[in-house]
Amino acid sequence: MGLGRAANPLGAALRVAFAAVVVAAFVVDLWTLDSSASRVALVAVAGIAVAGVAWARWTRSTTVVALVVSVLSIVATIDAPGQSVRFALFTELAVFPVLFGVLLSGGPRSRWVLAGLVAFAGEGISLRSPDAPIRAIVAISMLVLLGTACSAVVYIRLRDIERRSSIDLARQNERLDLARELHDVVGHHVTGIVVLAQASRFTAAAAADPVATDQAMAAIEAAGIETLTSIRRLVGLLRTDAPVAAPPGLAEIEALVTDQQRTHPLTGLVVDEQLRRHWVPADLATTIQRIAQEATTNVRKHGDPAQPVVFTLRQQGSTIEFAAENGVLRSARGEGFGITGMRERVDALGGTFQADSCAGRWFVRTELPLRVAQS
Repeated sequence: MGLGRAANPLGAALRVAFAAVVVAAFVVDLWTLDSSASRVALVAVAGIAVAGVAWARWTRSTTVVALVVSVLSIVATIDAPGQSVRFALFTELAVFPVLFGVLLSGGPRSRWVLAGLVAFAGEGISLRSPDAPIRAIVAISMLVLLGTACSAVVYIRLRDIERRSSIDLARQNERLDLARELHDVVGHHVTGIVVLAQASRFTAAAAADPVATDQAMAAIEAAGIETLTSIRRLVGLLRTDAPVAAPPGLAEIEALVTDQQRTHPLTGLVVDEQLRRHWVPADLATTIQRIAQEATTNVRKHGDPAQPVVFTLRQQGSTIEFAAENGVLRSARGEGFGITGMRERVDALGGTFQADSCAGRWFVRTELPLRVAQS
């Protein structure tokens, strides 16, 4: 609520506007006061105007200014002769609501006492008039202004809470996305390393083909380097505001299939010509890549290398379909984080996801609406 808390250009403009309103209100009060007004009342109102303009320049002096203007206002009320309906009030109507709102918005614990003092002094202005209807009008006017200031503070607080909640939710979603990506990337490559290491053990034990052993070791080295590169990239996203990488293309999907052929030679990818000519939007491309990556990881963990593995990617009207099917060597127990992550990604885009086994083969089918990504 404090004018000094706003951005510098806007805060300066608000402070100047507030000072101008205070000066204008004081000029009106000078014109309103008649000859029966005492010097005490005139000095008090002038002091309130000076304090208001000073506070517009030094907004950190809220506590002192609130105390000064409250005391001056109470003195002016006590000194009022009570014989004229013409008395000063516009300066206080301009200064008190602003100070009241600033005090409520934050600061030391004494702000509550000072806010009550400001409200008491503001409502006391009505006692300067001898006429009951005038007193009621002035009291209600000040009450409305103070209530407006209080409502503004509550609104700003609620907006601030909403903004912080949105930031916390965005951070939580970002952590979940990073957790999924770590699982997808690291799980995919590390699984490949394990499979290659197991293969190299049998090759080394046979000791019949040193060239095959060297190739297996080279593949393990390449997979390890790729894993480290992926981890460094994710850590870099956490530590810096690096520009977002380009969305994955069809080449990345084909690279996953090619890499899969090292452990499952009968792996193939079927892509319709429409998608080869016009690739999917960025958000769908990332989701398809992650699903394909998780599917290849599951094939390495549970798939039978002797059976064919078929990946299918095609467009049916306004729907992108991705499917993976492979023979099962050993079944997984329950639904792991990988399947859950794929399901969440697809649900977020309004698509459908299915993963199950049938007749000794495991399949993953996904349908993603193309219109969601383009809207």
